[in-house]
Amino acid sequence: MTHQTVQALLNYWNELRGDRPAPMRSEIEPRDIKNILPHVFILERNDRWTYRFRLAGTGLCTTYGMEFRRHNMAALWQDDSQQKILSLLNDVTGSGIVGTIDYTAETPDNRQLSMQMILLPLAQDNGAITRVLGAAIPVDDLPWVGDHMLIRQWVETIQRTDPVDIPLAPPLTANHMPDFAGKIIRATPPRPTPVSSLATRRQRLNAERPYLRLVRDSSLDIEKTK
Repeated sequence: MTHQTVQALLNYWNELRGDRPAPMRSEIEPRDIKNILPHVFILERNDRWTYRFRLAGTGLCTTYGMEFRRHNMAALWQDDSQQKILSLLNDVTGSGIVGTIDYTAETPDNRQLSMQMILLPLAQDNGAITRVLGAAIPVDDLPWVGDHMLIRQWVETIQRTDPVDIPLAPPLTANHMPDFAGKIIRATPPRPTPVSSLATRRQRLNAERPYLRLVRDSSLDIEKTK
């Protein structure tokens, strides 16, 4: 079953693209998806191994207990899941497909949480797809989510969908957008930088008005394998 956050972002993206393979990055208007914005992110492709966070919803930062600057999306996954995610991201940017991922994340004390993520292509002015619009959300609303860092995550299933197989969406209205307060789960990279306590971070993040934060590029890379 598709989570309502994932479905809402897919509907928004689908309406923007019309009969094109993908909408333009410049067409994304945050206020149009304000109800799900804390769970939304944008990635930039640097090469086939590296997809860095450019924008990340504050819900991501809060539930991960960390900032996303300097982070490569692929570095959040372990073992063969990393290669599966890279393959999917390369298909999203190379072929314009839509990717949906069901996965499991785990805390240091072995609590497990079912998650869902969507990855959607975004085109630049020249038509090249070098950005990925995405959202991730816990499937279950468990009380400990946001209080325990998730340090491992792995893929359960991946679905690839050709945009031509997605029916054109009806215009989005306030009634189409879900109103919920679910939190996006976080998964830490292999070598997180020490940060302040969860309580301190939560106070700081709650004081911030924007739901999206610019994330600076940096150098957290993964091992590049053929």
